[in-house]
Amino acid sequence: MWIVWIVIGGVAALIAGLAGYVTWKKKRNSKRIRISSTGKGIDCREFVTIGGIPQYLHHRGESTDNPVLLFLHGGPGSPMLPFAQEFQLPWEKRVTVVHWDQRSSGKTYLRNDPVQVTPTTTVEQMVEDTRQVVAYLQKKYGQSKIIIMGHSWGSVLGSLFVQAYPETVKAYIGVGQVVNMLDNERIGFDKALAAAQAAGNRKDTEALLRMEPYPLPEFTDGWYKAMMKLRKYQGKYKLAAGPSFELVASALCSPFYSFRDTSIFFKAKAMGEAQCHIWKYMVEFFDLSALGLVYQVPVFYIHGERDWQTPYSLARDLFSMIEAPRKQFYSIPEAGHATMLDQKTRFTEALMDILEQVQ
Repeated sequence: MWIVWIVIGGVAALIAGLAGYVTWKKKRNSKRIRISSTGKGIDCREFVTIGGIPQYLHHRGESTDNPVLLFLHGGPGSPMLPFAQEFQLPWEKRVTVVHWDQRSSGKTYLRNDPVQVTPTTTVEQMVEDTRQVVAYLQKKYGQSKIIIMGHSWGSVLGSLFVQAYPETVKAYIGVGQVVNMLDNERIGFDKALAAAQAAGNRKDTEALLRMEPYPLPEFTDGWYKAMMKLRKYQGKYKLAAGPSFELVASALCSPFYSFRDTSIFFKAKAMGEAQCHIWKYMVEFFDLSALGLVYQVPVFYIHGERDWQTPYSLARDLFSMIEAPRKQFYSIPEAGHATMLDQKTRFTEALMDILEQVQ
C-alpha cells in the first residue's frame, strides 16, 4: 500500500510542479510582452457586440497612429492569439495588430451559448461580422482603411471580404492562402502517400490507400474525419502543422489566454460541429479564381514553400493571374502552413517590406 501512496504523491508533486512552472512562465511572458511606449501604446482586451453577440478583440501596438492590421485566424475555429507572443512583438512597432476570436471560436465561443450561435456560424454571417469589426476599428482609430491579413480559413474570409468591401481595405495579405479546398486535399493526400512510400512504410501506405477516393466532393461528418486522419499522416511526415510539444507549451504559457481560455483546445469535436456550415461551403463551393482575379486593393501573399495544407504551387499559380494596383508574392523557405511560427524572422521581414509599400 505504501508504494501506491508514493506513486500518488509523486504524480501530485509532478502536477503541482508543472502548474507552478506554467504560472511562472505566464507571468514572465506578461512582463516580456508589456507595451513599453508611453502615451499612444495600446494593449486592449475587450468584448464587442458584433453580429448580435459579444465577440473578443485584442488590440496591441506601440502607437495608435500606426496603421491597423486585422488578423483573421484560420481553422475555421483556430485563433492564433494564444501563440502571438511567439511572432507578433516586432510587428507592433509598425502596426496596431487586432486579433479577433471569430464567431464559434476561442474566447467568443466560451462567452456565448453554442446551441444558439452554431446555426448562425455561416460564411455569409462571418463576412458581415468582419464588416462590423472593420467598421468598429475605423471608428476607434479614426482610420478610413484597415490592413487585412488572412491565414488559412482566414484567407477565405479575407478574400471574400476584400472583394465585397474594397473601399475599407488598405491592403490584403494572404498567408497560407486557400485557393480550392478539394485541390488542396488532393495534392496534400498525394504528397503524404508519396512520403509514406518513399519511407518504405507499408502500414501507412496501405492505410492511406484505403482512404481513396479522397477527397470526396461533398462535405459530410465522414469527410471531416477523413481530413483529420490525413492530417495525422501529414504531421508524421512533417507535411502539416500539428499539436507539437512546443505549440502546446506556448498556448499553456500564453499571456493572452487564461487557463480557462485554453480549455477550448480540448473541445475539438464541439468546435468542428460549430463550424460545419463553413466547412461545407469551403468543400463544396469555394474557388478563389471564381471570385474574380481583379482586385481594387494591393494584394500580397506570404507563403511557406513547404506548405502542403494549402499547397504552395496552387497559391503561386493563382497569384500570377491576379490583377491589382500593387502585388507581390513572398516565398518563405523552410516554412510550412504556420508560416509566421516556422520562420519568424523571414515572415516579419516580408511584412515590413509590405508595410513600406502601403504606408
